[in-house]
Parts: sequence; C-alpha cells; structure tokens
Amino acid sequence: MPALRTTYLGLELKNPIVASSGPLTGTVAQARLLESAGVGAIVMRSVFEEQIRAEVAGMYDALAEAGSSAAFDYLRADLPMQLGPEKYVETLRALRKELKIPVIASINCIVPDQWVAFARKLERAGADALELNVYDIPVDPAADSLAVENRHLALVRAIEAEVKLPVAVKLSPFYTGMAGFARRLNACNVEGLVLFNRFLQPDIDIETMTLKYGVHYSHPDDLRLPLRWVAILRDQITCDLALSSGVHDAGAAIKALLAGANAVYMCSALFAKPEGHVVAEVLQGMREWMARHGFGSLDDCRGRLRERVLGDGQGFERAHYVKTLSRT
Repeated sequence: MPALRTTYLGLELKNPIVASSGPLTGTVAQARLLESAGVGAIVMRSVFEEQIRAEVAGMYDALAEAGSSAAFDYLRADLPMQLGPEKYVETLRALRKELKIPVIASINCIVPDQWVAFARKLERAGADALELNVYDIPVDPAADSLAVENRHLALVRAIEAEVKLPVAVKLSPFYTGMAGFARRLNACNVEGLVLFNRFLQPDIDIETMTLKYGVHYSHPDDLRLPLRWVAILRDQITCDLALSSGVHDAGAAIKALLAGANAVYMCSALFAKPEGHVVAEVLQGMREWMARHGFGSLDDCRGRLRERVLGDGQGFERAHYVKTLSRT
C-alpha cells in the first residue's frame, strides 16, 4: 500500500490533505468529523483584525460608562492585545485537547501592531503552527506595489520575531512580481506559502441598488492558477508550498503533488459532503493512482511536473499560452 505520510511546516502529517480555514474548522464537533474522515491537519477558521477591534471598542464603551477613568487609562495602552478574541483562543485549546492531528491557527490580518501579542497567545494555547492570511485589497492610489509588499513583509517579520511557531503565509494571486515576492518571504524564514487566497466578491442588486454578499464556492477549474504557481515556484524557494483552491477530487490532489506541493488544502468540496466522505474518496484515489504508477511514497512523485523539469519556461509559463493559441 503506497504511503501518504508527509511533512508540512515541519509537522508530521499522516497525509497531505489539510482542511482549509472555514466554518467546518471552527468547532470541535466539525473538526472531529474531519479528523475521522482522514484529513492530515486542519487550519482553524480565521480570526480577523476587525473582530479584535470590535471587542476592544466594546470594552472601551463599558469602561467609559463605568466612569472609571483610572482603569480606562491603565488598560487603554495594551487593551487590544490583552483581550483579543478570547473565544478563539478557547476553541483552539479545545481543538488541541480533542484532536490528534496538527491544528494550525489562522489570523486574517494586514498590519503587525494588532497581531504580534495575539500570535503569542495562540502559541501559548497550543497551536502547532500559525497561518497568516494576508487578505488585503489595496485601494490607496498612492501605494505602489513595493509599498504593499513592504507592508506585508513587515507583518511577517514582526510575527516571526515574536513566536517560535512555524509560520505559513496565505497569499492572493495579485502581486505584481509573484516570484520575487515569494523569494522575499522565503528570506524571512517563513516555513510555508499557501497559494492562493480566494477573495469573496460582492455583487450588486440592481433593483434595490445595494451590495449583495455571499459565499462563492470554488470550482475545479480554479485549480489551474495555483497549480501553475506551485510548479513555477517549487525550485525558486526552499519553504513548503501548499496548494489551495479548486481541489475537489483525487485527480486535483495528485496534480498538486506533481507540481511540487507539500500539502493540499480542501475547503469548498467539504461542504458538499460535510461528514468528510470526500476526504476518504480523495485518499483512496491517491493510493490507487500511486499503486498504478509504481510510487511507494509521495516523495517518489512530488514535483515531477514542476516547471524546471518541463524545460525552464516550456510548460507552465508563457510558452503554454503560445502553444495553445498556435493550435487554434
């Protein structure tokens, strides 16, 4: 039987399937189902900067109403990081107590001053690793690409300087120079990059003339963008790579591994079968494929179709576009 054991962020995983951050990883009950289904690790549902700010604002109001100016002045300087979303920390402790698989905490952030001390809390609560979900849509026309990258690097460096946890950074696909920025992150000693974050896109209701918000699940075709970048970056950086978005079946997971991924994130597909049955199907499909091709372990097949193996630009880069159009 082919072996699916692997490592990701320095953690030992029984297989490379990771339940990505989302509602199904936010409760102990759902996480237990995912572990029973066979995932190798889970990434907790993200906690957001806005949540911390909301809790802090509420505490400010309570202190002001109590009329205790001395208490208010004493706590104000460090109140955001002393409080934090305590429920998130409690859930992390409960998950760490109940599960045998690694639990990766996730914080959705942009600026470092809100997160450094909270990252320490997560470390003390028992997180096995930390994922920084950089969910940033730059809208300031005065901020060029270098300024945006430097802001994100400042966040990563601040966290790396304060915690001993393995740190992964979950990126969007919209950086001007993805390869260059990935190398800058790699130089910050992050243990992994997750490709890619999927921004939730608002829509417009033309009758009420208001914005509509909703969850948009991934589609199998969404695999192609992260697949390309995992293959391109695999030989350019030394940290781990996780592929996220569009993984709905065993074939997609196998493609991710062939491109060079260390781990394969699943999220949208889990909602179709919330009991986790899709995970068992993916793992069985991976084993059957490996057996057919004579692979005894994931290391035997990982990265076989990464970019440089295909010929330095002849596979996943521009040449693919040229070849496709030349056949039409």
